[in-house]
Amino acid sequence: GSGEVRQARQTIFGSMVQVTTCPACGGKGETIATPCHTCRGSGLERKTVYKVVSIPAGVDNGTQIRLAGEGQPGVNGGPNGNLYLVLNVKPHKYFRRKGNDILLELDINVAQAALGAEVEVPTVDGPVELRIPAGTQSGKVLRIRGKGVPHLRSSGRGDQLVVINVTIPTHLTSEQRALFEQLARSLGSEVKPQERSFFDRFRDFLGG
Repeated sequence: GSGEVRQARQTIFGSMVQVTTCPACGGKGETIATPCHTCRGSGLERKTVYKVVSIPAGVDNGTQIRLAGEGQPGVNGGPNGNLYLVLNVKPHKYFRRKGNDILLELDINVAQAALGAEVEVPTVDGPVELRIPAGTQSGKVLRIRGKGVPHLRSSGRGDQLVVINVTIPTHLTSEQRALFEQLARSLGSEVKPQERSFFDRFRDFLGG
């Protein structure tokens, strides 16, 4: 019942006792006369179990969730181990994440950029109205506070950062062309090359 086999041998130094693990019970101290065909006497059965797991707000790629007692079964009646889930957040079609902030690129036309406008933009909580200041340039970042990702281990949320892209029309009606020509005459015909593109400034904003 000890799971050990003792063998006594006589040597020139006297009687020696050798203790080895019992080959029949494998050291458990008992054997099963009629083992289960499924587990073969191990007491363990392999099967797939589905669990409902609560994902907290604010998780990111690599976040681990511990499921206590759902890991490897314990040995000789010991407690089970834990199961760790490593999360991978699927990319969104429009939103990008930077820490707890959410980035969104927004296209506006020349008139909206020059005169200012009120536009509707999507957020993770639904659409909200955003004021575009007059004279907004491409690459300008507008902040919507409290519309970012919730902090994982504390209260509060990040912000949504709206990166403005002023679009230039490629096809003009005759009326639109006349208006642009009138605007060009009022502003002067001199054209100054842009030193840095919108994409250069956007890359700098993202940190490289």
